[in-house]
This record gives sequence, structure tokens and C-alpha cells, in this order.
Amino acid sequence: MQESKIKYDLNFLEEDRCRVVVSYEGIKELGTLYFEPPKKKWSNKPIMNMKWACVDAKVEGLYEYGGEQLTPKDIVGICQDLISSHLNEG
Repeated sequence: MQESKIKYDLNFLEEDRCRVVVSYEGIKELGTLYFEPPKKKWSNKPIMNMKWACVDAKVEGLYEYGGEQLTPKDIVGICQDLISSHLNEG
């Protein structure tokens, strides 16, 4: 399976919440991931990087269509890069 067959559709639901639909060749939906920016102030939590965090996800069929080369961690990273690129353009 080629990673180029995996498509990512980014939609901002609100200013601070977005959804990425992951599909195979734009036909078979593999999952949906929701992202939010990190909190600006941390009270009792460790400092994290400034990438948007995946707050909810449902990914099915990844290994069936994505092979073992593409992991859920890879998908989250690709989505974070997609969000960053979109925000830098606007």
C-alpha cells in the first residue's frame, strides 16, 4: 500500500477545534480525528509542545488499508502537520 492513497480532509468546526477525516483513496473512510490546541496555562500538568492535540479519534481499517507501515501515531503526526500548515497559510 502506498501512503499517497491515504487522504486527509481537514475541517475547522470552531476556531479551537478541528476534524480530520482519514480515507483510503477518498472512498473508504478509515477514521475521524478531532484536534484542539494545547492549553495556554498549565496548572498541574507538564509543559507540552505547541502542536494541536488529538482529543478524540476513531480509526478503523488502518491496518487493512494502510498496511503495517502506517501507524496511528504516524496519522496523528501527519494531521498535526496538516493543521500547522493550514494555520501558517492563514
